[in-house]
Amino acid sequence: MKRSLGRLLAVWLVLSAAVFGANYQWSVLKSPASLRVEEAGVVQYQCTFSDSAAEYTIDFKPKSTEAYKVEVLTQRDRVTSGKRIQTFDVLITPLKTGELSVALKALVRHTTFASIENATIGRDNVKRYDFIDESAALPIVRIRAEENSADLTGQITLEAKIDKNMVRAHEPVHLSLYLRGKGNLDRFVPYELNISGVKVFAEAPQKNLTPSSEGFDGEIRQEFALVSEKNFVIAPFELSVFDTASRKMLTLKTSAFAVEVGEGYEPQMLLDPPDLSDGATLKRYGLYAALIVLGALLCETVRRLWKRRPRRRPKQFWDGAKSHKELAMLLALSGDKRYEEVIADLEEGRAGLSEAKKKLSTLHTPNEVSK
Repeated sequence: MKRSLGRLLAVWLVLSAAVFGANYQWSVLKSPASLRVEEAGVVQYQCTFSDSAAEYTIDFKPKSTEAYKVEVLTQRDRVTSGKRIQTFDVLITPLKTGELSVALKALVRHTTFASIENATIGRDNVKRYDFIDESAALPIVRIRAEENSADLTGQITLEAKIDKNMVRAHEPVHLSLYLRGKGNLDRFVPYELNISGVKVFAEAPQKNLTPSSEGFDGEIRQEFALVSEKNFVIAPFELSVFDTASRKMLTLKTSAFAVEVGEGYEPQMLLDPPDLSDGATLKRYGLYAALIVLGALLCETVRRLWKRRPRRRPKQFWDGAKSHKELAMLLALSGDKRYEEVIADLEEGRAGLSEAKKKLSTLHTPNEVSK
């Protein structure tokens, strides 16, 4: 009887391990005691399993509230001494002052042995629950949120540049504004620029930001084009920042720029035709006309010279004759009556080979092609 009870207990322990799986425990490794409103801080949570827990997954998607904003920054998974440990870095940003109680939950999913077996043998139509989901309440983290009147929070710099400080009327001056560093840069509000007597053209800010432990890290650039008819001054840009390094309020301020505007063309004159009464303009147009006439005369001269060029005599069938007898035979075979006199001179010896060929050349026009 005792032996049977022992076997039953052993079987129950094995089945319990297969059904309920490993144990796990959540803990908080670090958290800030206090933060300013809109200042991001990292809370590090850790889930430790009793074994390797290969059949477990954690779905951690925390939700923000009216009091704070929350998002997962990084997640790490490792096995140490046979125990699986998952660590989550969670970014908490207070949205209002007061004592915050950050209570988050995570979904822990256990894939049962039956689910693994069904997937292994391809049994997809088994009607049973293959997963066991459990909602795990993470330890409550308490943070004191303090008042913050700054425009931005973090470690931030502000810089302004112009491409030139001397221009002509209606020539644009390009102004670039740079905001660099790390913090809640996503909360940046674009500047509006108003200068008396100056037309301002502004582009939407260009943001190059990546998530970081203080919110965001990167650069924001805002571009302006300024057009005026008279001198003007670009006043300094200011930005209040709560500096997280010194824990102090700072006011960032750029330099002022004085722009000198010289005389220029009126806008309506820029598209008008040039005044032909101007002496320099008349000389320039006269030169253009003379060059055109000279070019036409040159083309006509070249055309006439080309037409009168000496042309090469076309090759005739008798050119290959090596003796007066061969030439007489070639001329007789051609059947052309014009060659009868030349044939008679060759046969009677009154003309040699060269003299006969010269006489034959006079019987043909320059454009006549040999047979």
